[in-house]
Amino acid sequence: MAYHAGAELSGIECFQVNPLIKDYNGPACAYVANPFGGYQVNSDGERFVDSDYWSGQMMSEVKSEIDSARGPIYLKVSHPPDETLTALENILHTTERPTRGTFHANRGHDYRTHDIEMHISEIGLCGGHSASGVWVDEHARTTVPGLYAAGDLACVPHNYMIGAFVFGDLAGTHAASIRAQVAAPQQLPDDQLRAAHELIYRPLRHPDGPPQPQVEYKLRRFVNDYVAPPKTAAKLSIAVRTFERMRHEIEGMGARNPHELMRAVEVSFIRDCAEMAARSSLTRTESRWGLYHKRADMPVRNDGEWGYHLNLRKGPDGEMLFLKRPVAPYLVSVPELDGLPPADQTVHEVQQPALVGGKAPATAGSRIASAATTVDPPSPRIAEVLALEEPTIADLQPYLTDADPGVRRTAVVTLTEYIPDGYAPVLFAALDDADAGVRRCSAEGIRELVEVLPDPAGAEPYLSSGDTVVRAATVYLLSARRAGAAGQYRRALDDPDHRVRIEAVRALVSVDDVDGVRAATHDENREVRIAAAAGLATLRAGVEAVSALIADPDPLVRAAALAAIGELGCSQNDFAAVERALQAPAWQVRQGAARALGGATTELGVLAISRLADALSDAHLDVRKAAILSLTRWADEAAARDALGIALKDSDADVRAYARRALDVQNA
Repeated sequence: MAYHAGAELSGIECFQVNPLIKDYNGPACAYVANPFGGYQVNSDGERFVDSDYWSGQMMSEVKSEIDSARGPIYLKVSHPPDETLTALENILHTTERPTRGTFHANRGHDYRTHDIEMHISEIGLCGGHSASGVWVDEHARTTVPGLYAAGDLACVPHNYMIGAFVFGDLAGTHAASIRAQVAAPQQLPDDQLRAAHELIYRPLRHPDGPPQPQVEYKLRRFVNDYVAPPKTAAKLSIAVRTFERMRHEIEGMGARNPHELMRAVEVSFIRDCAEMAARSSLTRTESRWGLYHKRADMPVRNDGEWGYHLNLRKGPDGEMLFLKRPVAPYLVSVPELDGLPPADQTVHEVQQPALVGGKAPATAGSRIASAATTVDPPSPRIAEVLALEEPTIADLQPYLTDADPGVRRTAVVTLTEYIPDGYAPVLFAALDDADAGVRRCSAEGIRELVEVLPDPAGAEPYLSSGDTVVRAATVYLLSARRAGAAGQYRRALDDPDHRVRIEAVRALVSVDDVDGVRAATHDENREVRIAAAAGLATLRAGVEAVSALIADPDPLVRAAALAAIGELGCSQNDFAAVERALQAPAWQVRQGAARALGGATTELGVLAISRLADALSDAHLDVRKAAILSLTRWADEAAARDALGIALKDSDADVRAYARRALDVQNA
């Protein structure tokens, strides 16, 4: 429905595949059994996965194990004591699936005598588990004004029912806040009404047409045979042609009652989703996410070409359009993925590759490969490096200049571990290596050895490195060792990467450059603005800039600014904004407001105590803890002590402990 409304969908090529109980339409729930001692094994009783919680990679390993001579696989639960199994049954047979106990009992199985045979599910699309769904922003807005999506429908981080509740709350809150900005239609389009009426009631005109169960079974068989991974262009092309052909078969379905009409509409939607899945899988020309998007004809992940979300939407002519939306820069550095977010954050339209196959090739070919594909093994020189005991620079030099980046990375790690005489210039030189992995190892080594590195100023030339990781580590080293100048850090504030700018803010704090830190409060990246707010709090300066951040559009920046006000002093000018922040939807903002009240001026003490007492009833424990800590400042006031006394009955142990300590300090 969102697709037909014109909204963008994302990740439709990333299928959800779950580990199920064999012959039972429900999850095996290894994640429930794990805390009780359960785990997955093959038919030989061997564990074969590192984690029993599913992912695309785990499902790939599960499928391989099932298809091998070691299959089938089981959830092993027969070994814990009886009381543990009883507790497990009380969850699995009630909260999870009430029919599950009946299923096992009808087979004569019991967790005390039988382990649970597992299999894998059919493919599905589920935003809450496989990151496929309707494209939304942080407010749950789709690309269609006024249309919102939440729960498993939306393309959101991994979540369950609670996640759906949270996103539903976000969607409702934001929709209510902009209701005056989106005009409600006064009349629905006649063509859309006619199309919807035709979709729903068409089967009544030919009640003797093919029945819905028959058409749906045929459609699902095509999905399982041609769209389910491992995928190939040939199979996906057959799927696309089949789903196009089945439009007419679905239009001929018959129905006689409302239930059959509903099921017939569902078949139409299944066909739409199947076509989206096939075309999206054909368009993403790589493999990614383990089994979820495993292209047997393109088995390699291609971050350079596909560091993008693949989105689709319905074009003006009714055809499917595809967009490559760049992965956003990571707020936290992820090892091995520094180069993934594309530098060019432009959205590109991408064409679906042409369909292939349809008939056998005209020319004959051989199935026998001319030569076996070989994979180069790791260099034996890596083992040589690891075998060195107390190596000197001379010992490591041949490996530091080896042609194999893997050898050089190992040599840099070894250099960091043993720090032989004269290691610093060599470690700095590795920052200029041609391989990003070597440069990362060197940068990590510098961070690890920051307190003992001789001549830290020797890293200054690398402030202009082309590698973000190197520039960030260099700024960190110079600031930590007081070897840099404010001018260098000011220039780093203009770096294109936010990670370098964050280090620059911290460095400016180390040299007491208030103006430089104040300038960072206008940075486009929220993490930089957060660092700037914290930095001004440390410097006890720049209260005007921090006050301006209280109105920042990002809730985490507002929270940081409010916390900084607690250090800089909450004056009458800020008090009204702090009061409003205590009612904010985001708990982090409310926590920041409670911290801000801890810095209220003496004249505002009575009001601050009153607002903090109210905050002790906040639903979030971190807000209550912040309120307790702020009340500690006024523990000599009767009203504050009364509030702290009430907090002694809080449901959270930490809140009670903070309140007790505050009262004990006052009584002492």
